[in-house]
Amino acid sequence: MRVKNYSLASGAMLAALLLSVAPGSFGQTGNAPTGVISGTVTANKGLVRAVRVKASDTVRKISYIVFTKNGGYQVFNLLPGTYQVSALQDGFDSTKVTVELKPGETKTADLALTDKGVASNVELVDLDTLYPPGPGRDVLFNECAGCHSLEHIPWHKMAPRDEAGWKLAVDRMFIPREPREIPIVSPDEISAEKREAMVKYFAANFGIGSKRRDLKLDDLPLDENVLSQARWVQYDMPPPGKAASGRDVSRRGSHDIYPSAVSQAVWMVDTAMSSILKMDLVNLNYPDRFQEWKLAGRTALSVVPHGIIESKGRVYWTELDNSSVGELDPKTGEHHQYRTPSKSAPHTLRADSQGNIWYSSLYDASRIGMLDAKTKQITEWTPAPQYKNVHYYGMTVDKQDRVWAVGMTAHIIVGYEPKTKKWTTYPTPTQPSGPRRPSVAPDGMIWFSENIADRIGMLDPATGKITEYKSPFRHGGEYECFADAQGNIWVTLRAYETLTKFDPKTKQYTHYPHPVPKGGGRIPKVETDAKGNVWGALGATLLTLQPKGNVPARQ
Repeated sequence: MRVKNYSLASGAMLAALLLSVAPGSFGQTGNAPTGVISGTVTANKGLVRAVRVKASDTVRKISYIVFTKNGGYQVFNLLPGTYQVSALQDGFDSTKVTVELKPGETKTADLALTDKGVASNVELVDLDTLYPPGPGRDVLFNECAGCHSLEHIPWHKMAPRDEAGWKLAVDRMFIPREPREIPIVSPDEISAEKREAMVKYFAANFGIGSKRRDLKLDDLPLDENVLSQARWVQYDMPPPGKAASGRDVSRRGSHDIYPSAVSQAVWMVDTAMSSILKMDLVNLNYPDRFQEWKLAGRTALSVVPHGIIESKGRVYWTELDNSSVGELDPKTGEHHQYRTPSKSAPHTLRADSQGNIWYSSLYDASRIGMLDAKTKQITEWTPAPQYKNVHYYGMTVDKQDRVWAVGMTAHIIVGYEPKTKKWTTYPTPTQPSGPRRPSVAPDGMIWFSENIADRIGMLDPATGKITEYKSPFRHGGEYECFADAQGNIWVTLRAYETLTKFDPKTKQYTHYPHPVPKGGGRIPKVETDAKGNVWGALGATLLTLQPKGNVPARQ
């Protein structure tokens, strides 16, 4: 094990600044004066509506992204420092203004957007035009799209390829590669005839010379009154370096995150460095606020950590390519990696009330497993053996220690009752649906996203009934689903690149565009903290959405 512990900074100035941070940023509030940057945003084309404005602290490597209202903006609760301010709007360039902000100061930074004048040559079409009905499409939707989603294939993603290229892409799912020891999909689960049908279908519709097409989406309504009170806070991750294998890494990656319930810290996995990172929310200095544990695998290549949680003072994570569950004692730095019996790539994990760690495994003939808190022995189950191609993905554990997981390519939910030690299978009403990440709401209902069916589902554990809520927006690619403490359901609309709040009582959607221009990445996993902030990761940054973060702090 190798641990890198960035030193903590000290000093009277830093101590004073820590008290001036706005609610939800670093877990501190106080009376020290913060500053404000405000201004207007104009554009040489179109309306200025809910445009993102980004103020980046050039020293601390923290950025604050807010939204305009009636063409103006205000960024409240800023620490003194040097900021680079610009606007973010798809298809536009922005002027940049450098602002030196002192304690209690209000500075003006007006911004101008200029249309780039770049027209897309991709034709936007409906589903049946992009994916013509046929046997190949049936195989794709039923066996593959639950994982890959509908926007994964067209131009600028995987296409175009000739038939040989598509065969290589399909075979990649069935032929193991180092360091992976098992295939992503068992060849026994999808016949050679079905695989050939997919190859022919891809080559016919997404081959060399095919039309540049993609799915036509809807215009999402953006509420400036709500958005102007919200802000994204984006934290740069520390510079990359050498992984535990000795491999040089040029850029960090990220996936799952977990805000601590017992300390001022956020945990995350770095998929590129194969490491675990901890960010200290009470330390503003960059990169000192990070601590890192580099993970070594059984091969000279990567570990690929994926899911991460904290339970009873320990941190746990899954390792896709190392087929292991990791455990870290943050106090001592000691960590262990427990090999899964099936070697089938553990993906997501959650803890029950006894501290047992449950995980879903994704590849080959996927399983659900449990790491016993006392014995450190792993037990695995095949909850729905009647389904060949399952791919257990997201999972959760409710207050009664019932375990819930989704089989995204079997289009099912499975539930484990610890009293009877039995599993029950619940097929989703809409087939295929592609269920992904389940979450327990405060009332005990199990919510999950359906990325093919454009729906959010709710399972009532008492009756086994599933209720679906169809999105009014086409082809959103509902990816993440997380219930917060108030019962709101947060879902990432992958195709629209938004984090969206669904209110089950009013059935209303509120959209928060990602804090990057379109194509800049998607948020794969979110969690909420005790203050109601939503945490996620995007590329080489950790970020949080504070729905009420851009309002003046009480002085």
